[in-house]
Amino acid sequence: MSKRIVILNGSPRMKGNTAGLVEAFKQGAEKAGHTVEVFNLQRMDIHPCLGCLGGGCDSQNPCVQKDDMVKIYPYYETADVLVLASPMYYWS
Repeated sequence: MSKRIVILNGSPRMKGNTAGLVEAFKQGAEKAGHTVEVFNLQRMDIHPCLGCLGGGCDSQNPCVQKDDMVKIYPYYETADVLVLASPMYYWS
């Protein structure tokens, strides 16, 4: 059964090791018949949560911040698998 996969790449380097691993994972998943959507967070305008309790619980009450998260939400809501990709610097 095909899965919907969302990958959030948090690395600041577009051609770094994390990006290479993301691409390899994506190719393997697509070859296996899954649908993959990759978001390179370093190229997006995403603000941190303000903890204002002003929204974000559902589509009827969206987050008060208007940033690029609105591009991710539709894929996140329907995803079967969420992959978080982040670099590890200096083995820490």
